[in-house]
Amino acid sequence: MMKTTITQTTTIMNETRRRRRRRRRRRNNNERSKSSIDCSSSSSGSSSSERETVTQRMNRRKALISSSVTSGLMLFQSNNDMNIKEANAFIDLPSRLHNRYFLVRHGESTLDVRNQILSNPSYKYDTTFGLTAKGVQQIHEAARIIIEEYDGSPSWLYTSNFQRSFQSALCMREDLGLLFSEVRTEFSGLLDPRKMGALDFEDQSNWNDVWENDIKDPLSTPPPVKDSLQPSASVESVRDIYRRTLEAFTRLEATYFGSDIVLVSHQDTLSCFCAALYGTELGRHHIDYPFELGQVRCVDLSAAPAENSRINPIDLQGEYAVGDRSRYL
Repeated sequence: MMKTTITQTTTIMNETRRRRRRRRRRRNNNERSKSSIDCSSSSSGSSSSERETVTQRMNRRKALISSSVTSGLMLFQSNNDMNIKEANAFIDLPSRLHNRYFLVRHGESTLDVRNQILSNPSYKYDTTFGLTAKGVQQIHEAARIIIEEYDGSPSWLYTSNFQRSFQSALCMREDLGLLFSEVRTEFSGLLDPRKMGALDFEDQSNWNDVWENDIKDPLSTPPPVKDSLQPSASVESVRDIYRRTLEAFTRLEATYFGSDIVLVSHQDTLSCFCAALYGTELGRHHIDYPFELGQVRCVDLSAAPAENSRINPIDLQGEYAVGDRSRYL
């Protein structure tokens, strides 16, 4: 008896809910029809300026929907009758920097001995892909070059957390006299190797085809992993690494001032960093700024740019350096 009563009560409650929903739908539909009638009647008597305002608002909405991000800038694809300015979605390089950067490629690893490519983050903590004895010596030499040839005094050392790069940073830390607290492992992927997709564990000679495509099209990528849930996420173009450059150096420039900073990373990542920082063609990164194993490149854009330089005198914060404002304004 009790069970039957509960079932009947539940049925009545469900039916009551359905009736309320039907009433609510009717009320909403009536309100919508009434508002549309009011709008049509008011628009018929509106002035031409009000109609233009509505048109502009609709055009602006269309422009926002069709906007696209290219070269670090959000470009609005607007109609001819509407002049919408570019909105800076990112900070545009190249710009004057406040710090001096030492870009160091990791030393020889077991992958280089096997002549294999490896960029998959799943293997970044695998110590079997660490440095060889020759790689350790290359890193000691890199530290010597920073200290003796560049008179460097690094305050911070940032490294990719792939083992070949991380082990290089640990070797370099001791030679540079840095504390462990002054070593930063970059976990967000900004210093990771370029994602090579289906070319992982293939011969390193495949880089040549990738670089040829870079010259033809900076948006080209290596072949993706077909079995991946997101094949496009398994590869990167040089434009993708350019975006990494924007984020990495915007962070560093906002954090430090007047420091020597070491970045230990990988071949294409570092060469694309150089191309972006100096404002040269991204597709030629491997030609203009090749990185051998253990090689050091110093990027020093802290001085005022020379006349006709492609470097912007304004820094990444949009400001002139002290004493430079009168020179450029």
